[in-house]
Amino acid sequence: MEFILVNDGSKDGTLNIIKDFAKRDKRVVVIDQPNQGVCMARNKGLSLAKGKYVFFLDGDDWLTDDASEKIHRAGSKGYPDILIMGNYKAYEGEPESENVWVDASKCANPGTYDKNDFLAAAKRLPLSFKIYRTEFLKKRNIIFDSSLVVGELYAFFIIALAEADKVGVSDEYIMYYLRRKEGSAVSQLNCERDLRILDTLHLIDDAVASKCPKIGEISGYRKTLFWLVTAFSVIKYAKRVGFQTEIGTLIGQVKNDPVYKRLMKKIITNHFSISNKHCVLSLLILYLPTSVCYRIIRVGIKIYMYIN
Repeated sequence: MEFILVNDGSKDGTLNIIKDFAKRDKRVVVIDQPNQGVCMARNKGLSLAKGKYVFFLDGDDWLTDDASEKIHRAGSKGYPDILIMGNYKAYEGEPESENVWVDASKCANPGTYDKNDFLAAAKRLPLSFKIYRTEFLKKRNIIFDSSLVVGELYAFFIIALAEADKVGVSDEYIMYYLRRKEGSAVSQLNCERDLRILDTLHLIDDAVASKCPKIGEISGYRKTLFWLVTAFSVIKYAKRVGFQTEIGTLIGQVKNDPVYKRLMKKIITNHFSISNKHCVLSLLILYLPTSVCYRIIRVGIKIYMYIN
């Protein structure tokens, strides 16, 4: 095992902490670089990786105590290029609890598949934790696109999936994803930044169309991609603030994007049901005035949070 810790220009005591780790454990590699963004930080770590498998963990997330054992056990079954595993979620300021965030076995039954068999079996392509065979990534020259600002992990997964020969699915949970209340890149309200989710959408759409159109036929892929874009452009704002002109401009630009519009129409056509949240959201965003749509979604979120 190796632990490659990339300090991407932090201004606090992070560098001293990870240097202390390196002194205590020879498996730790420390990289200190000026701030270049998460994609460049991950690419730097990937370029130095020597292990059979590699995964990417942000500084505020953490693994279960037996994660390495589970990864080794699952990865040794057929040595897939990509291994999909489950995650828990934890909330900032609350005691750790095993709240399931993504159950990978709902993607497909656990096992190792040839890529085409996996695509035929896959019910969804979730935003779950993925482990990658290092040699596969380097041989196919798969890296993070440094032009992306949001949604880069899912773009990386889809591009890797388009190139992969074997895919593994495990029903084990190995990672805790921290949901911050305020201050994280995900929770901050920044319309200009969040509009860049369209860059990610277009990159994924182009990669699927050119490298592996079969991915685009999976309903769960369309739903996850739609949810990813909608989360950054609508949902996270509706959870926190009332309608504002700047938010309306963001939603208007996203809803008029031709790729996003095509995605919504496919969801409505193929999954029409008032019980399908993706279908309902697509109908609201596509056909209602932006301010009306936003207020309905905001009320719906409040009702859902109250009930749950």
